[in-house]
Amino acid sequence: MDLSADLKIFSPIELISLIAANNRTGALYFDISGDTAEIYFQDGIPVHAEYKSLTGVEAVYNVAIIRSGTLQYKDAVTIKEHTIKEDETAGLIHNIEKRKIEFDDIITKLPPFDAILEKRAEGAQDGVALRKSDWTIIRLINGSRDINTIIKESGLPALVACQTLNWLLEKGMLFDRSQSERMKKDFEKILNNILDVYSVKGTNTKEWFDFIETSINTNGFETIAGMIKLKDDNIECDESITKILTDDIFKSIKDMLYEKSLERANDELGKMLAKKKYKELLEKEGDV
Repeated sequence: MDLSADLKIFSPIELISLIAANNRTGALYFDISGDTAEIYFQDGIPVHAEYKSLTGVEAVYNVAIIRSGTLQYKDAVTIKEHTIKEDETAGLIHNIEKRKIEFDDIITKLPPFDAILEKRAEGAQDGVALRKSDWTIIRLINGSRDINTIIKESGLPALVACQTLNWLLEKGMLFDRSQSERMKKDFEKILNNILDVYSVKGTNTKEWFDFIETSINTNGFETIAGMIKLKDDNIECDESITKILTDDIFKSIKDMLYEKSLERANDELGKMLAKKKYKELLEKEGDV
């Protein structure tokens, strides 16, 4: 029973389960983006596995969650050695399924694997202790490697690499450049919506821009305030804002500006017209 398979079509766990169900003695040979892995079976039971620097059950767990590459099964091959103990085999399939669920959950939280990651300008936050795996990943971030490449070159088990990437992204130490560029455009749109709704082009546009800039500056976002400018009656952001702007900062500034611009409009235009303008602003938000 020799066979070949594409891991995009058949998952490793499907093949492992097939061999176990048929009590086969043989080996699975994997080609995973240039890396190789091997799992040996005796009467359907995994007895030895190798993947990168891992051996035994950890090698099996990490091979089992791989989603791309190819494999070959060869029947009746000589088993190299035994690195998986008998007491580890009983719950092996169950634990593989559990790891796969955990891996799939992490994958949904990460950007696409072709996304280019960059480091935040401020780096590690005070009080955040970085682990060895964190430093391994951080050293690989250079603004040109995508997530696939980072995982491969880290030498870490796939699950550990993905967990580390997710943690660094959640802590704000890394960011997805393409997502940040979209956020920059959305931020510019929010600022210009306020300008379009409340100001009169050619009359008091500069006054409203100064109000927006001052509001951002005096509410704890001095660096962001220094990265916006008025050009041809439109607000533009410096490219470096992508390294600083986060979802939380975006929301905080937007909510603050909405509130303060309404207060200013109440004073300048009266409550009825200000309310109408505010409704128009909310309708424009649907474009963001």
